[in-house]
Amino acid sequence: MDITITLLYQPIFNLIIVFYRLFGENLGLAIIAIGIFSRLITLPIMIRQRQTMVRSREFSDKMKTIKEKHKNNKEQQDKELMALQSEYLPSQLAGCLPIILQLIFFINIYQVIINLVERGATAFNEMAYSFIPAFNEGYQLNYSFLGFDLSKHPADFASGDFLSFLPYIILMVLVGVTQYYSMKISMNANKQNNPKLEEPKKKNKNKKLGKDNPATEDFSEIMQKSTQQTMVLFPILYTFLSYQFRAGLSLYWIIQSGFVIIQQLFIVWLERRRISKAQEPAVEVNAN
Repeated sequence: MDITITLLYQPIFNLIIVFYRLFGENLGLAIIAIGIFSRLITLPIMIRQRQTMVRSREFSDKMKTIKEKHKNNKEQQDKELMALQSEYLPSQLAGCLPIILQLIFFINIYQVIINLVERGATAFNEMAYSFIPAFNEGYQLNYSFLGFDLSKHPADFASGDFLSFLPYIILMVLVGVTQYYSMKISMNANKQNNPKLEEPKKKNKNKKLGKDNPATEDFSEIMQKSTQQTMVLFPILYTFLSYQFRAGLSLYWIIQSGFVIIQQLFIVWLERRRISKAQEPAVEVNAN
């Protein structure tokens, strides 16, 4: 058996069935629970990623300072850059590992939900632990949740009456809206970590090109424009893709994006609280 199946896929599958039974055989609540649970256990990873972003900004600023300071002394510049890299590079490389682990984790959850809504109890029985009872042969999972059939695609109802299709239109819109705001709040968090992204870029078209006016745009400005375009295009893309998503998977994506919004607000609150405490003046005690 594949190691990812043993370590991730099988435990996740059994956990979602535990939630399913715990919530009175309600698959919708089970999907919400596994979505929230997955975000909670990856919250330390997100906090670490944010810290890595701050360190990356510090590294970039110090590198620019060294290059400017020793622009006429290549040997000294290389020496100080190497020392800077030895200080910052290990933590930057280590910051990539949590992202990879997080991606693997979410891919396995995605596969669990896909198999659950497509194959039902049979898929679980193949993965059930000995201490978690399997479903009886022929058992049908309860796919009904708030007027949705979680095993159906919105496309399945497009040719029917509008009232049957309406809940799935709402689900598609929610996929796009939550995706948009989760990306927006993440982008705003990046701006707070890198104030230079918020600085307006003053351009003078009448000025001749030279060393003080490079023809190429500043990299941060290019990245900002690219992020803004992605922030609009991705939600639209996800909205249209969800037309072919089973409703259970769309519900999972809504919970994921919604929790990202809450998660980012929580992380920002923690950082502001930490900064506020650090800026508090020391209380002097006068002995009388």
